[in-house]
Amino acid sequence: MVKILRLTYINFKLSLKDFGNILSMIIAPLAMILVLNFIINKGGYATDTSYAFNIKDEGIYGEEILQAMNIGDNIFYDEEDKALELLHVNEVVAVYELEEDFTDKIKKGEKPSVRAFKREEGNTTLAFELQLEEEINDRIKREVLIKEGIIDNIDDLGTYDAKTEVIVSGSNKLDSQFMLAMFLVIYFIILSSSVIGEKMISMKKQNILSRAMSTANRGYEIMASLCLSILAQHVILNIAVVIISKFIIGFTIPSYFIMMVNIVLASLFSITFTMFTTRIFENQGVVSFVSVIFSVANVFLSIIASSSNSFSKLPYIVRNLGKFTPFYWLMDSIENLKLFPNAIVVLLMILALFSAGNYKLKNFINRI
Repeated sequence: MVKILRLTYINFKLSLKDFGNILSMIIAPLAMILVLNFIINKGGYATDTSYAFNIKDEGIYGEEILQAMNIGDNIFYDEEDKALELLHVNEVVAVYELEEDFTDKIKKGEKPSVRAFKREEGNTTLAFELQLEEEINDRIKREVLIKEGIIDNIDDLGTYDAKTEVIVSGSNKLDSQFMLAMFLVIYFIILSSSVIGEKMISMKKQNILSRAMSTANRGYEIMASLCLSILAQHVILNIAVVIISKFIIGFTIPSYFIMMVNIVLASLFSITFTMFTTRIFENQGVVSFVSVIFSVANVFLSIIASSSNSFSKLPYIVRNLGKFTPFYWLMDSIENLKLFPNAIVVLLMILALFSAGNYKLKNFINRI
């Protein structure tokens, strides 16, 4: 174990010399998080019959917000049964309910809640919920600043940071901006497997691995130390991306522990998947291509699996194929703030890939 840690430290120091790679690992996901957050919050939003709304609100803001979002269909007034009926027959993916004190709370500068009913947890409503929160926050700003005498009308709106929450019935409260950030971070981690593959093949061509193998080090010690050094770099940089995003955007991280565990698991999967594909193809271009295709397919299949009712026309196998991907289990863990059985499933995938990638390693390294 001491030998593995020593080799890990050596590899980690070597990786720190590649400043370009470090900057790209921070800037790429961070830029995507900030850009998408800006587009979702500031851009317009139009909806079709994918959502239903039950307004119990006794004030004006319920209707005003839906009008501002160009929503005119599937709106019910204190008719929860009719709204939920659309959900039960799969005509909508979610039903949102505005409570009686919705307007009253906004006028008091408080955080109103929006109840959301969904047949199945997923990420298909994320963009809508971000926009809904933004519309509510704008009205909180207006009421608080006017009440405090800071402004006289909405044209004088300054900057006032207020947050509301969309609460999914029967689930934990989550900041949808945090979900977006984690979605993109995990995607970039899995996508980075193409870069790791290039690094491993480059090390093989430069005889770095063969020189290490010629020492008293065993194959599993070399690969374990290489994985741990890449893991340490990935975990540190991606946690930094989430923290920086938190301070810039202002979202809430409900569980730092679950966030870190899922980043570690995503990084481990990315590394071991690269080991496996590198052993099979042994070609830098092919490994990169396979990694990119797998990463994109991984995301799309997991989205379909997490919201299978929205894709009812697809074959049953296709709708559930995403449940065999790590992305599905990682996002489910984050969304529902749970580690069991999600972490176990992903760990089994990681162990299988590590074993396959480490099989007869010496033959792979010495083969020209």
